[in-house]
Amino acid sequence: MSAPSLEAVPAGTAAAPEAAGVSAPVASAGTPRPATDGQGSTAAVHRPEEHPWHERFDVKEDRVLHKRYMTVYDRAVRFTSDSGQAHTVQYDVVGHPQCHFTSAVAFPFHPATAATPAQVTLVREYAQGPNALMYTLPCGGFDPKKHSNLRQCAVAEMREEAMLVGGEVVELLPEDHPGQSELKWSRNKFKPFLFIDPQPDTSGHAERDAEEHTIQVMRVTIPELYDIIQTGQLMMLSVYATFLSLEVLKARKLI
Repeated sequence: MSAPSLEAVPAGTAAAPEAAGVSAPVASAGTPRPATDGQGSTAAVHRPEEHPWHERFDVKEDRVLHKRYMTVYDRAVRFTSDSGQAHTVQYDVVGHPQCHFTSAVAFPFHPATAATPAQVTLVREYAQGPNALMYTLPCGGFDPKKHSNLRQCAVAEMREEAMLVGGEVVELLPEDHPGQSELKWSRNKFKPFLFIDPQPDTSGHAERDAEEHTIQVMRVTIPELYDIIQTGQLMMLSVYATFLSLEVLKARKLI
């Protein structure tokens, strides 16, 4: 195997996704934005006191170490103390520049009927990191060739992975929110969307990528969903989307 090429790129030079309706990644976290309950009202927001190192760090360089599906960067960050002394720390950072560092998660909710309790559609598939079969919600990266925005991305992923279409769509973060960070060491951000009462895709055909051949689609009840979370079987992006979705569903008295 040949050694990966080292390509120096200035920080923040990835293709700007604003033209496609996607928020660009930010170098540092700003003031938290108000959260919504899915019905237009603003929820209470925790606003922490200013951190001692607030606005005292700058990304000086992102150097590509490896690039395939995932891109690994050697990130150089300069920190400046109260006295004006500066020191630089190197970090390993990962991301998906081809997806503009953004993705969408869909929470497909099926209201209770006279015959069945409320249910949620999950997919179970092979996860290469833990080398195990894990549960997740339908999710995927933003593709500027296919999607005009993250909502459209969520619609497409729900159809491709869970073979579901339609339903009421609820954006679980404010429109101007930059997206939730995936991990401490990741440049990627994602937005979750709640789909209320989606229906089976009548085409009966799932357009999945080659690595998604292990996908198994299933519906679970809300108690079963809690059990899957509590036993560590649901991936973290899906846990976050589940939390926000269940809060909206409780407010609407659907669960």
